[in-house]
Amino acid sequence: MNDSAPATDLLSEAAHMPVGIDLGTTYSLVAYVDSTGRPARICNGLGEVLTPSAVLIDEDGITVGREAVRGSVVEPDGFADCFKRDVGSAFFHRRIRGLEVPPEVLSGFVLQQLKRDAERVLGPVREAVVTVPAFFDESRRKATQDAGRLAGLEVLDIINEPTAAALAFGYQKGLLNAADGSFAGGAQRVLVYDLGGGTFDVTIMEIEGSQFRTIATDGDVRLGGKDFDERLVDHIAEQFRSAHGFDPRGEPQDAAQLWLAAQEAKHTLSQRNKTSVFCAYGGIRMRLDLSRDEFEDSTRDLLQRTETTTELVVRDAKLDWSQIDRVLLVGGSTRMPMVTDMLRRVTGKEPDQTASPDEAVAYGAALYCASLMQRYSKQGQVACRLINVNSHSLGIVGIDTATRKRVNAIVIPKNTPLPCRVVRTFVTERDNQRNVKIAVVEGESHQPEDCIYLGECVVRDLPQGLPKGTAVQVEYSYAANGRIAVSARVAQARQSAQVEIDRRHLRQLEDLEVWSARLRGLITTGEIGFDGRDTGAPLNLNDRGSVLRRLDHLFTRIGQAACGQPLPKRLAELQQSALRDAKQLAELQKQLREAEGAKQRATGPSEARHFGSEYARLKTECDNLKTQSDFAFLVLGRECVAEGVVPEPVKPLQREAEDLRQHLPR
Repeated sequence: MNDSAPATDLLSEAAHMPVGIDLGTTYSLVAYVDSTGRPARICNGLGEVLTPSAVLIDEDGITVGREAVRGSVVEPDGFADCFKRDVGSAFFHRRIRGLEVPPEVLSGFVLQQLKRDAERVLGPVREAVVTVPAFFDESRRKATQDAGRLAGLEVLDIINEPTAAALAFGYQKGLLNAADGSFAGGAQRVLVYDLGGGTFDVTIMEIEGSQFRTIATDGDVRLGGKDFDERLVDHIAEQFRSAHGFDPRGEPQDAAQLWLAAQEAKHTLSQRNKTSVFCAYGGIRMRLDLSRDEFEDSTRDLLQRTETTTELVVRDAKLDWSQIDRVLLVGGSTRMPMVTDMLRRVTGKEPDQTASPDEAVAYGAALYCASLMQRYSKQGQVACRLINVNSHSLGIVGIDTATRKRVNAIVIPKNTPLPCRVVRTFVTERDNQRNVKIAVVEGESHQPEDCIYLGECVVRDLPQGLPKGTAVQVEYSYAANGRIAVSARVAQARQSAQVEIDRRHLRQLEDLEVWSARLRGLITTGEIGFDGRDTGAPLNLNDRGSVLRRLDHLFTRIGQAACGQPLPKRLAELQQSALRDAKQLAELQKQLREAEGAKQRATGPSEARHFGSEYARLKTECDNLKTQSDFAFLVLGRECVAEGVVPEPVKPLQREAEDLRQHLPR
């Protein structure tokens, strides 16, 4: 494939060059397709192909990549990495500089840096295809798309990492024939073994011409090279504690240094049989010798997990190893010799390592992005056609007629080719049932509480007198782009309803500039007058923090005013959320006042302690809910301004906010 992109003559190729991004747990990479149709990688400002997916926040700003990793030893409280594992959750698993931060915000900082690196070479970059593990569920895919939006990217599609790797493989082997789209040598079945820094996927694909069809996929979103690093960290720490009686992970700075030493040792042991590491704590410095055998013994169970998953995918595909033509290795962790040894033993084949395990996913994403943008027409190549499968089963919540318990009735099983459409008939559970609610869930478990809730479809106001057992026809469709549509029809009553679950309905998050300022301590929620009154603080147009505080205040007042008027559907959901939070806050504040009165009326030490404890608990809950409520008004106000739906009395605030945004100090 092509080497790093030259800067010459690229700016004239397109006003907006589309890119492919491998947003990895530990490393990320951006690539594009050049004027000859070849995928090319883009180096970062340090000349590196791979940018560590790491963020460091301090008073000076946001640092992404290698310098962030180096700074983690000095500023561990402001450092975050491996946040891809938390994508889909509300917050990163630990606080950053005392604040809870959504993982997609941290991913957004990484994507923003990759975008800047690409723009140094390509000029303006807007469109991108971003990859995710095949086993990512819908919430994680939505969050990844959110991260791209925060970074200023139009995410054309989210595609699976193994699929992207297969695209790169097909290109590199010259298997695509531009003349007729035929496959040189016929169709091939390829197993993609993708062991990255934090996630693991196995996917079987059939490649024929420009068509890449996924047959089966499975994986583990919490298994990757980081887990192998952790075993080395634990081993080194135990050796140090045995020798000196102290755990070197006791101090954050020493723990960060130990992690870096363990990662370096793993890389060395992938090339050599022995290495040495130094571990320091409390002025004590110790050298420890490590062997590849020791490392492999301590991680044997992790490797076994990947072997079990690999065997399971082949079985799910109803194939045997003789029907698999190639085994592709993807992800930097596949450089460990024990991985290739295991795959030789299990598959009876020599793993294909001709493609760079670090770069294949980004190259494939770039190829697919160029295909979507129809850039192939002048380059003599055919567009790619991807046929994916759903990585998780989709079902609806019903009542088991035998046990009377709620169950997940799987409608679209895992590994069903997409797009697909399934119609199933259910029945009402009682006489005179007035509403039918179809709860849509994702997951393999038959217990609904173990699945992920996606949404619901409700047929309301059915006529009286419908008998128990009335037929309800449910149609479940799953599009190739991940959009899910569910409709329910009660033919006897001639009534129906439908719902669409679209990952374009994204979570509302503050932009990266505001998060950057908040994490650096330039603005805090407590500085903003959320009760609708001016903060009283003078506005300094030359002070970025002062301008951001004023913007937050203006958006909050607009949001509060917008709660009293009808809004479009998308904004109405934010409005209802803000009103719910405000109502809960008012009720909690009432309880707090009552608890304060009870504390003051206490007649003895025991009673005083009891009511004092209750008051403290309610005060904490009240403070937390007020922060949540304030933020809900802020988000609503900002979205109302973005949509141009602002109540007339606060239009002057909208004009002020728009003016401040244009003159925001850099």
